[in-house]
Amino acid sequence: MNLLKFRVKDFRAVIDSDWIDCQQITAFVGSNESGKTTLLMALMKLMDPHREFQTGSTLKSNVGKMARIVLKDDVPIDREAELLPEINDRVFIEAIFSVDEELNKLLSVMCKKRYTPVDTLYISKTYGGTYNLDVLDQFDEEDWENVITLVLSRLPVFLYFQEVTEVKSDINLVALAYKLAGYKKTQSLTQRESIYANLLNYLDIWQSNLIKSLQQAYGDFSQLSEKDVDFDNIFNNVPMFRDRFTRGFQNLNEEFRKWWGNGDLTIGYEVYKKGVQIKIIDASGKQYLLENRSTGFRRFFALFLSFSVSAKQDFENAVLLFDEAGAALHPLTQRKLANFFMELGKFTQIMYNTHTSYMLPVSEMNRARVVYKDSTGHTKLSPVLRINSDRTNEESLFAVQASLAMHLAESALAGCLPIVVMDEQDMSYLQIIKNILSAKGRLNTVYETLIFSTGANGIDAATEIFSADDSLPVVLLSSDEHARKVKARLLRGTYKAEKHKVFEVSDFMEEAVYIEDIIPSNFVEIFSRVYLRETLGEGFEYNHKIPLISQIEEYAKKNGIHLPANYRAEMAKRMKINTMKFYDDVNIPMRYTGVWMKILRSLLTV
Repeated sequence: MNLLKFRVKDFRAVIDSDWIDCQQITAFVGSNESGKTTLLMALMKLMDPHREFQTGSTLKSNVGKMARIVLKDDVPIDREAELLPEINDRVFIEAIFSVDEELNKLLSVMCKKRYTPVDTLYISKTYGGTYNLDVLDQFDEEDWENVITLVLSRLPVFLYFQEVTEVKSDINLVALAYKLAGYKKTQSLTQRESIYANLLNYLDIWQSNLIKSLQQAYGDFSQLSEKDVDFDNIFNNVPMFRDRFTRGFQNLNEEFRKWWGNGDLTIGYEVYKKGVQIKIIDASGKQYLLENRSTGFRRFFALFLSFSVSAKQDFENAVLLFDEAGAALHPLTQRKLANFFMELGKFTQIMYNTHTSYMLPVSEMNRARVVYKDSTGHTKLSPVLRINSDRTNEESLFAVQASLAMHLAESALAGCLPIVVMDEQDMSYLQIIKNILSAKGRLNTVYETLIFSTGANGIDAATEIFSADDSLPVVLLSSDEHARKVKARLLRGTYKAEKHKVFEVSDFMEEAVYIEDIIPSNFVEIFSRVYLRETLGEGFEYNHKIPLISQIEEYAKKNGIHLPANYRAEMAKRMKINTMKFYDDVNIPMRYTGVWMKILRSLLTV
């Protein structure tokens, strides 16, 4: 049974999430405190709190604690007075699941009437723990409880992982065998022990093999103290262990390298008295304990052992819920984890929360659901990946936008010719010039260009980033005092050997100080008139004989008008949008056409 959609109502910060469509992999993306975890918690509480989940031979999770309803935590604080009087009857979670043939057969056997098979099943749960199913109308009321019990036993189990336990190098197989054989008071496995049991299963050494080998060597080892049992003795005298460890670790390395992406690391092991010790071996042959590797490596390795080496059938009837998956990992490792989820999603359903762009591949963006707080402070959710009219989802969408930006940057940087400028408005005006000349057939170049603004403090780093084959990118600066200080710094340092690649606007128009000075006055009058009047008022009259920026700032100062810090960038952005639509209707004075051609030829052919 797959979860097709669900809806959360009157639960913590959620008043009504509306129906949330679910895919094989679904990502809830949003800022901190937006309510992402709340959605996962509601799903956990859909389950029967008395149910345990068994996978293969390893007890994975007792879902009871997380499935229990706790009114003081789960009822919305701001609506307690309204909801508490009838809280037991209030539905807080609804879900629709696909129904397989086997469940339809079981329901048909239970039905005293003529049963009509269904493709989907609706289920809801109240705060009082009462379930309702849409198929109940096909059954006599006296059978409802049995029907609900059957359906609950067939539902996927929601397994919640906030942080997978980091594994350690030493695996005490003797202690694990005692626990698996039932010789310890506490028989349920810890999460770390479950990971180790998964590894043994992957090596084809199942718990029955482990216990049987100890019995062959020691008889009824329940009468022995753990300290009297030596695993290295068993390993050396039972060929099955040696053969399966050797073969299994070869397969393990192939699988791990596929996901980690670094073929220089090898996972090895060393047998000791109580079990085996995992070693990480680098290209030089140096061996490390897991405890001496990075936190990110250990966490990824734990996820790998927890899920990749598990038998696929272990999670066939489960939905894995990952809360803030990969938050502590390096960005590239987060990407690996996102790819890992895609592979894992081939045989189990996954939902994960994230606020990082690296967990949202652009190719899989349709899996994203944006979680945000509305103006009343309640959690909302939407599959629409654009900023809404009141901008309440803007912060939550940042990861989506960043993912798209990274994708575009990676595509744009491939084989392009970068031009570095200092300010955002410089970038916009250069793009205007390039677009117009190209559209009018005046600019013929084989180069794709990327015009990139950095700010004064970022220009040195940006030129290093865009360097290719020991060749620095071209730089275009303004000719004001501040920009000339930046130019002098570049020529003394990074560009000492390539001074011919640093330009300023006065190199192309002697009287120009800012890039706005190489934009013809008719462009300003047509494309910037509305913005200038919005910013300076109706009294401002543009004088094409005076440099634009100096007259704007003098007028604002004289009339006590506060100019926004980014007014130049915003004015350029408006002009760029308008020229894209109407450039063909505007004449470019010949002098400016010549200046523009000179600039671009210099920048593109230096």
